[in-house]
Amino acid sequence: MFLYFPEKFDENEWTIIVTVIINVLIFSFLPKKIPKEITPLIVLLSISFPKVMDHSMAVKPFELYDLTDTSKYELFDLVLYGAYPAFGYLFVYFSDYFKGLKLVLYFIFWNMIAIGIEFLLVKLHVFVYTGWKLIYSLPVYTVVISITYLFYRFATYYNNKNSFRIPSNK
Repeated sequence: MFLYFPEKFDENEWTIIVTVIINVLIFSFLPKKIPKEITPLIVLLSISFPKVMDHSMAVKPFELYDLTDTSKYELFDLVLYGAYPAFGYLFVYFSDYFKGLKLVLYFIFWNMIAIGIEFLLVKLHVFVYTGWKLIYSLPVYTVVISITYLFYRFATYYNNKNSFRIPSNK
């Protein structure tokens, strides 16, 4: 696979760079609340979902959208995957504060954040729709957010159950 350089360096490339920098800052400065064994799993999951969507819906036979300027796989299409981890991480980071109906509202809130971010990315030409519509993303985000939450709950439960403590020498 050959990565093409952008035909022109414009707002979509700058948007991707700024978003990746924001991701780095979030992971650098946010207090470490999620166990270090779970954080890389959430990061990988947050990269995997968009990658699967992009490599299934943005290619033949569907070709519902392009990333950045062309339908060719550009360098910044790859860099874009560095923009996703903070979304999943922040979602699970704050999810512990919500139970019951508040958790449902929390899911709806994050769906709206995802739709808002996608809308902005369309306006900045990071995503170029060729058949996709923003409304199609709502059920996708609902499923992705739900799976991310369930995965986080499972990983946290498993981590707590299987962690062991070294007794202190007191």
